[in-house]
Amino acid sequence: MLALAILVGSCDFPSDNILYGRWRLEKYNCIATSSYGLTQVNKESEYILQLDNAGVFSCTTDCNTISGNYEKSKNALRFSDISFTELACDDMVVERSVASILSNIKSYKITDDSILVLKDDKGHILMELTK
Repeated sequence: MLALAILVGSCDFPSDNILYGRWRLEKYNCIATSSYGLTQVNKESEYILQLDNAGVFSCTTDCNTISGNYEKSKNALRFSDISFTELACDDMVVERSVASILSNIKSYKITDDSILVLKDDKGHILMELTK
């Protein structure tokens, strides 16, 4: 009976092991627009968010690096101590958007073990990433 309760109770929340690792940014909420619609990342770009099991993250972009700490609890997720390099790049809209979005992330959801959806406190999707 205890095993069944644990199994049923864990269905609502993603496993820690699934969250850790490399995630490729696919869509994001662009700071250049005023809507919650997501913008598709250029397929040639490699924006990678790396989450380790010690609560440290890094995000590599085409030009800069964003890093800091994160905390998770069930489906809650918060990024903190965010810092980034500030190299001058041709187009920094995605980088500035990601840096801005991270501090607004409050929850996450993983679907199909390969799609990470990051949301704000109102449930708006701010980023979608793939494993």
